[in-house]
Amino acid sequence: ADNYMNSLCIDWERTKKFAFNEKSNPDDSKLGLQIVKDLHRTGCSGFSGQDNDEDRAVLKRVLLAYARWNKNVGYCQGFNVLAALILDVVDRQEDSALKVMIYLIDKVLPESYFANNLRSLSVDMAVFRDLLRTHLSLLSRHLDKLQSQAAKDHFSNGAYEPPLTNVFTMQWFLTMFATCLPKQTVLRVWDCVLLDGSEVLLRTGIVIWERLQSRIMTANSADEFYSMMGVLGQDMLDEQMFDTEELVKKIFHIAPFPLPQLSELREKFTYNITPF
Repeated sequence: ADNYMNSLCIDWERTKKFAFNEKSNPDDSKLGLQIVKDLHRTGCSGFSGQDNDEDRAVLKRVLLAYARWNKNVGYCQGFNVLAALILDVVDRQEDSALKVMIYLIDKVLPESYFANNLRSLSVDMAVFRDLLRTHLSLLSRHLDKLQSQAAKDHFSNGAYEPPLTNVFTMQWFLTMFATCLPKQTVLRVWDCVLLDGSEVLLRTGIVIWERLQSRIMTANSADEFYSMMGVLGQDMLDEQMFDTEELVKKIFHIAPFPLPQLSELREKFTYNITPF
């Protein structure tokens, strides 16, 4: 993060003063309301609960500081979870947390991951479904079958049945797995993302679905799948489901880095996707 900020040739001390300025800026009120709404949902120890006013104030300051730094992105749902974990790691040093957040969102993750109606996130979700067909073809076909059945059932009322993995994968990617895996596992995944780039998110998603595959294959309908995922989502937070070392090994053993044709797939879906 330090190297990235140095590469931008900016005056960090001056930037820090602007970002953490206690005087209100024109956009602060709207941003502040959005941030406060999300703070009670933050799933990081030390930054949730009614008795943590001081910690929530720290988190709000960092989130507002990033929104001031990157006006194109501002604040996006999920940032509260990212910032909370970063603050925990850097021992609540607000300027260090801001610097890491800038590096992560502006440099490591694809451009527009959190901007332009989550365009790049939408692209990666489409790319992920393509990768799922390649790496877990049996599971992919089963999910497609359940989605097709649900679409027929809902056809009469005109309801749209999205790909079944969407609701889960979107949340995983938005929070970089911070809400679905044990903390120590999340930290190892983040290490990999920071060292080897955003494709680690795609790889981690594949490893998780592979682990869940045997249970999901027993689902006979989309409703049954969603109910099952409610239970599995809780199980995933249990340190017994994933061995961290094994998960990291699988992330790197799926395929060589970078994933074959990843750039081509991202480019393809960039021009053939409707953002959220």
